[in-house]
Amino acid sequence: MDMVFKVFLACAAIQLLYYLLVFLRLNFVRPLKGIAELLPPVSVIICAKNEAKNLQQFLKIVLIQQYKQFEVVVVNDQSDDNTIDVLVEYYKRNKNLKIVDIPKSTTKPYAGKKYALIKGLEAATFETIVVTDADCRPATTQWLATLVGTYLDETQIVLGHSPYEERPGFLNKLIRYENFMTAMQYFGFAKAGLPYMGVGRNLSYKKGLMAGFKGFDKAKNVLTGDDDLFINAVAKSGNTEICIDKAAFMYTQPETTFSGWLNQKKRHLRSGFQYKFIHKLLLFVFALSNFTFYASLVVLLINIIQLKIVLTVFLALVLVKLITTFRVYKKLGFERLRFLSPILDVTYSGYLLIIFLLLLLKPKDSWKT
Repeated sequence: MDMVFKVFLACAAIQLLYYLLVFLRLNFVRPLKGIAELLPPVSVIICAKNEAKNLQQFLKIVLIQQYKQFEVVVVNDQSDDNTIDVLVEYYKRNKNLKIVDIPKSTTKPYAGKKYALIKGLEAATFETIVVTDADCRPATTQWLATLVGTYLDETQIVLGHSPYEERPGFLNKLIRYENFMTAMQYFGFAKAGLPYMGVGRNLSYKKGLMAGFKGFDKAKNVLTGDDDLFINAVAKSGNTEICIDKAAFMYTQPETTFSGWLNQKKRHLRSGFQYKFIHKLLLFVFALSNFTFYASLVVLLINIIQLKIVLTVFLALVLVKLITTFRVYKKLGFERLRFLSPILDVTYSGYLLIIFLLLLLKPKDSWKT
């Protein structure tokens, strides 16, 4: 049991380092505002497969963004529903909409939406690219201007934030907490000079970055990874900025069932195996230390070992986590989860174990049905 106690203390120390050295810096991020008249023209790319309903509901908000010059390129990726009909109706009323149709007879060389993204980039007119999904809702009509306004002279990538919509129930809270933890990690590491991913629901980059990218060939059978593998390969400390201004949030519809959410995250996390070694190591150590901290805590409490020290360390770490992330919750739009975070964090650790075990089984996935 002495070894369990030492492991418990080591995991607490590792967690403390992550929160103080990586996540704490998000408290000091300030919005960057570009001059509207000087912002570059933008091509917004949306890949859509069987998204007729979502396009009817959300595409109009993208099309009416208050931005000087932009186009919206929607790629119909072999849809079986009436996605193309919805797009044609929008096209009649919006001169800044461009439709790219991938026929069902096309044999795609890549899994997931990678091929659709490539076709969208080929059709894009402008150098500054913004990508999002059909089931996403911009928080404001200033979304595009705020996101692109984050670019500085050397910036080639801007990582945006895409929180899940709030719904009743514990599952939704857990989904949003996982979303918060993921965002805090990729934003925190980006500010620490180690950007490793971006979410395709709210992401901007310069078109030229994709020209020399060959990473899709290494992961052609991985359903996801069209955005984070690209960012993992090309993002650097000097060319990446983050945008966590609430005007630039892109809200996303959450899964409504636990199995649906697990399948979604399993697909997303599978691409993480393709990350650079240093990124995989840092993420694995964080997840493992978090899970092992709680597992060893339970063992020590059951066996009544060093109770005063164990409880003091546990409460101290919980307090540090709350203090270092208190403002971050608000910045990322999750302030209602603050005081539930100790419970959610334990559940989140168990969820990571489940995902890992499911990934080992490697069942067949599908991007859209």
